[in-house]
Amino acid sequence: MIAQTLINQLSTFDLVIFGINLLLLIFSRWIVYGFRKPKSDASKDAKLWTLRAINILLLALQVIGIFEVEYIRQISLTGLTMLFAFVLVHFFQLFLVFKFGRTKEIEGEKFRSDTYQSEVFGLLGIMLAFVISVLVIINIWGITDWLQATSVLGGILLLIYSTKDVWAPDQINGLMLLYKGDVEPGSVIKIDELDLLGVTIRITLTQTEFRDLRSGHRVILPNSKLRAARIDILSQGPTSGLRQFVDFKIGYGLPSETIEQFLLTVWENACTAESAINNEKPAVIKLQLAGDHAITWRMVYSLKNVYRLISAQCAINRAAYDLSLKENIGLNTPFTHKLSLQEKPETLTNIISEQHW
Repeated sequence: MIAQTLINQLSTFDLVIFGINLLLLIFSRWIVYGFRKPKSDASKDAKLWTLRAINILLLALQVIGIFEVEYIRQISLTGLTMLFAFVLVHFFQLFLVFKFGRTKEIEGEKFRSDTYQSEVFGLLGIMLAFVISVLVIINIWGITDWLQATSVLGGILLLIYSTKDVWAPDQINGLMLLYKGDVEPGSVIKIDELDLLGVTIRITLTQTEFRDLRSGHRVILPNSKLRAARIDILSQGPTSGLRQFVDFKIGYGLPSETIEQFLLTVWENACTAESAINNEKPAVIKLQLAGDHAITWRMVYSLKNVYRLISAQCAINRAAYDLSLKENIGLNTPFTHKLSLQEKPETLTNIISEQHW
């Protein structure tokens, strides 16, 4: 009986709204996960249950609104309008990514990323959806007189202008990063002032997401901060591979030929242990610096897989340590200090005593 009463009070418009809300509730999992691979199961599940909770809340408000509680019904329609606009923008952005985006393979995983065109069209879509949603909400609440009030529109424009310093820099810098294409998903970058060595995962209008190669953590930086820093793009190296080097401080007294052969053997052992090192491009051994206590020798080598940069460094360091034990060549910087012949031991003792007191 109650169900029959409810059905009789439902208009065609109410039935359409109920149908849309139910469809969003039924297909919520497909909407949230979409076509992209989830970044995190926990975050995706949270978004899924949030969307379902909003749907259930809006349905409940609309049911209450049937019983002549007009403002609750208006709240329900307002929320549904915003939710529907969000879903449409979501699918529009997915379409743009598949239409204008590019696919990158990072360490065996394929990622679909945005481009300059997809972000620009996406921004226009968001603006259009916002304007249409505002017009629909104004009609829902019956405040169409606001459209004739220049003070309201002027206030909105003033709010946008006063907050431009918050949102505009990141938006503009994001478009510039996407347009230039120097930093793109899959790029391995190094930013010394931010202590970052990572792989670019995603670039949006407001921020850029990286995966730190040292820790494996996700790092998110505002685009304005990223554009102001010096960025070393390691993945855009020569065809022979990224050139890297490792320095070793070895004490005086050993012939250069011995040290050079020692470091070449280290490189060969590291190539056997780590496939990321380019074994077709022999290492170059250089005497970098003759210091006070030791000579700095530099091994320059090439990488085939830039994503395993840290693994290659660790493999070389381990190969050097193991071989140093076998060849009895110390890799620690020795402490060498010789007294001058003119200096007398008792004089030095007096100086140390005076400094102590």
